[in-house]
This record gives sequence, C-alpha cells and structure tokens, in this order.
Amino acid sequence: MSIKVGVAGVGAIGAAVCRALIDGIDGFSLCAGADLAPDKARALIHRPDFDLPFVKLEEVADHADWIIEALPAAAVPDLTRTAMAKGRTLVLISSAALLIHPDLKDLAGQKDGRILVPSGALAGMDGINALAEQGILRAKLVTTKKPQAYSGAPYIVQEQIDLDAIGSARTIFSGHARDAAAAFPANVNVAATLTLASRLSPEDVQVEVRADPALTANCHEVTVEGRYSTLHFKLENLPDPANPKSSTLAALSMIAALRRHSAGFWVG
Repeated sequence: MSIKVGVAGVGAIGAAVCRALIDGIDGFSLCAGADLAPDKARALIHRPDFDLPFVKLEEVADHADWIIEALPAAAVPDLTRTAMAKGRTLVLISSAALLIHPDLKDLAGQKDGRILVPSGALAGMDGINALAEQGILRAKLVTTKKPQAYSGAPYIVQEQIDLDAIGSARTIFSGHARDAAAAFPANVNVAATLTLASRLSPEDVQVEVRADPALTANCHEVTVEGRYSTLHFKLENLPDPANPKSSTLAALSMIAALRRHSAGFWVG
C-alpha cells in the first residue's frame, strides 16, 4: 500500500515534487495539494491528465500520511503543529522556521509525528552529520545572490536597503544563524539547515549574506570545522526560473528524500 502524499504550497518547489510523484516514485502516491491559487498551481505542475484535488491548508493532514512543505515561512508553524498533532511525517524545506520558532522541532516524535529536513540548496549534509557525532567546533555560511533575490526580505525593508543601487558585490548582513533566519526567511533556509545538521546553537553559526549583481548563480560557501576534519565547499545553483529566490536543487532534494525512503539500496 502506497504512502499518501499531500503537497502544501504548489509554487516552483511544490510543483516539481508533484510532477515527480505523478510520474512515479515507488511507495508514494500524490493525493492532494494546497495552494491559494489552484489554477496557477495546476499550470505549474503541467500534468493536465492528472486531476489533483486541492484542499485547504489546514485540511492537508486529514488526507495525507506525508506532507511536503513548500510554503512561505509564516505559514509553516500552523502546518507543523497540525501535522505533528495528527502523527504525520512532514518534509520541511522552510527550515528557517525551525530557528525562528524553536518549539516546533520539539513537537517531532509526539504522537508518532516526524519532521524531515532535506538538504535543500545545500550539499554535504552527510559529512556534517558525521562530524557532529564528535562535535563541531565552528560553522560558517556565506550566501551570495543577485540583489533582487532579496527583495521584500524583512531585513531589507527594515534597513531600507536600495537593492537597485547595488552596483558591485557587497555584504548586506553579517551575524548568526537565528538572526539570519529572521532577516531573510525566504533566502537563507540553507543557514538553518546547516545549523540543524551541525547540532550547534544558532548563535554559534556564522552567516554572511552578500549581494552581487554580476552573479548568474546563487552561491553558498560552507566551512565546517570538526576535531579531525574540516569541510569546505561551494555550491553554485542556477536560480529556479519560477522563483529566483530559490534553486532547482531544493526541489530535487525533496524528491531524492522520497526516493531514498523506499529504496532498498542507498549511498550517503
């Protein structure tokens, strides 16, 4: 019997996961979607022969065993509480919400509910998790995107930063992961995912956010230092055409997490 999956938020990321489920992932079947604009969501999915039912966000957990979350950060707490109360598995890409609302993580495990955080736009989570077994000493993330990718971020609005006036590469934020999550909730889920994998306090993970109008890709540079090993790597992700604040890799990480669950063999 297949696991029923509901997708909460059918934008660029959610639509990609829907397509993969419709096309076939062993052990899973797509049963429902939730989005404020169902017609637009169906167009993004681009599978006209598949009649996906759309339900209210608060009803997704009534229909699905697993829930794929691809929502604005502000909508994540209510969905998480509902999913955990009903004992569902929540695949959560908006990991910044777990730093902004640390109580959400504590709900996992209650009433058999689970929260799974995929690697998103990052890589190397297996190595970071391994280093965390002996304790990580330091972790730092430098994220660089085109200026307009940060449009509407709370920090940009608060500091009245004119993104159009940025003519060359510059640092627009430097601080720790919890402040970064609140400042850029749609842009630095990578900082939250790194923090959660490292098992460090959010206040102990350094985050630098940079804007560079010359970039053609979203860049994330990670440094993690353990007792015996140091990981240092850089990712360059082309912005998702449907959502330049994110990357295609984020959606692919969720699809890979589903395939891994039902696989008889996996690496990493």
